[in-house]
Amino acid sequence: MLDSRLVQQTNRLGLELFSQLRKEEAGNLSLSPYSIGTAMALAYNGSDAETSEELGTLLGYAPSEREQLNADHSGMMELLNHTGDGIQLSLANSVWTRKELSLRKDYLQTLQNQYSAEHRTTDLAGAQGVEDINKWVADNTAHKIKDILREPPGNNAVAVLVNAVYFKAGWKKEFNKEKTKPAAFHPAAGPAVQVDMMQQSGSYLYAQSEDWQAVKLPYGEGQMDMLVILPAADFSLEELQTQLKDGAFPGKQGFGERSGEIRLPRFQSGYGTDLKQAVQALGVQHAFDPRTGNFSRMADIPDPIYISRIVHQSWIEVNERGTEAAASTLIDTRAGSAPPVDGPFEMIVDRPFFYAVEDAQTGLWLFLGEIEDPTVTK
Repeated sequence: MLDSRLVQQTNRLGLELFSQLRKEEAGNLSLSPYSIGTAMALAYNGSDAETSEELGTLLGYAPSEREQLNADHSGMMELLNHTGDGIQLSLANSVWTRKELSLRKDYLQTLQNQYSAEHRTTDLAGAQGVEDINKWVADNTAHKIKDILREPPGNNAVAVLVNAVYFKAGWKKEFNKEKTKPAAFHPAAGPAVQVDMMQQSGSYLYAQSEDWQAVKLPYGEGQMDMLVILPAADFSLEELQTQLKDGAFPGKQGFGERSGEIRLPRFQSGYGTDLKQAVQALGVQHAFDPRTGNFSRMADIPDPIYISRIVHQSWIEVNERGTEAAASTLIDTRAGSAPPVDGPFEMIVDRPFFYAVEDAQTGLWLFLGEIEDPTVTK
């Protein structure tokens, strides 16, 4: 049986990393909590001792619960691989090693059996490794992410763990292009910008408080949706993030069917970063230390194995027809409540907002992000 904890912990990890990234840079941000959580789970299975304790805390599963974590991921992949008509969702995992280095058979078996991970060998110290891994990611993200690696992992690379997610879906009810009009959007800083504002009316799952409005726009036959949260004019995205992390935002039961009008800008957003510092800020230290990193469950070699970087890239486009999104996470390991409301609502998304592409059944966030300025695509 699928443990709801996987959904809660994955979404929480996404929000916590998001908060760390917001401290480092402003502007449009996007990431895939599911991609990051899955890639970290691949690494977690190879860890031991203090490294394992820290990664377990990050993922919300103690080292003694690794089998439960793996079973939950396997069950989630099975669920997500049957999203129904109108939704294209591709999930893929891979582990890359040098031909002359063998990983532990039980580690590889876990990744293959529970995560459907492919095991491939390549030259991790040369250009061929970069070409092979980049091609695999491109092939598994409809070529939306082409260059997750820009340089070889190096001579000390033990394994490269990669997750890729690709999503494409049409709205259950498309926006009429003829109703899309130029409109003003007001970033948190600077003058207003002109955007292409989509518009439609209908009945939606909707919630609101004095701090925000939220609506769920379904894809396909309703198996997945985009959650759009618009903070009130005097309520910031940072304050909204705090409410989301603290669990103050309502779950499924807080949303009710309500008629209204939604205006949402077309947008496209691409983002890439090394998550190493953000993950370290969340308490993971040993995993990145060349002296104390312990991934002995991954391979039998004399030198400590550690994580040198966690590369994450995401891309999303939202228009009248629907949404297309992709994300990939690469881990390089080396040795050495809503009040009652009446009447139709009006939700005009003309200032910075939060969004998440979620599985409607479980509430798992495949992608999340915030748009400070829809006219900025990178």
